[in-house]
Amino acid sequence: MKRIIIGLALVTTLAGCATVQNPITRAQLSDIEAGYGIALSFAAAYKRLPLCHTGTVASVSSPCAQRSVIVRMQQADRSAHAAMVAARVFIRDNPQLDATSVISVAVSALDVFKQIETTYGVAQ
Repeated sequence: MKRIIIGLALVTTLAGCATVQNPITRAQLSDIEAGYGIALSFAAAYKRLPLCHTGTVASVSSPCAQRSVIVRMQQADRSAHAAMVAARVFIRDNPQLDATSVISVAVSALDVFKQIETTYGVAQ
């Protein structure tokens, strides 16, 4: 009788594990990746501008890209891209585990990227 009770307890425990769902859905990850794509398109458009000459400030009549801003955006892009890939891989490989922490890292990296663009007027 003890074996049956232990067996039922074990089956109930395992059945509970099998129904755990990841609170982060693929749709939420897709939304974050879409935001990254938008930020990346702003950065690409800025990078296509001619480079500003030393001491020159960009204006409406003379748009140009500052090399230092491009470097900052590239660094932020690398961080955001790595975080997006890590989140995608984690969710794909661990559908039953909570991906909140890797998603929050990706969102933070994306926020830094967007903040750089906002600070320097790349995304308006």
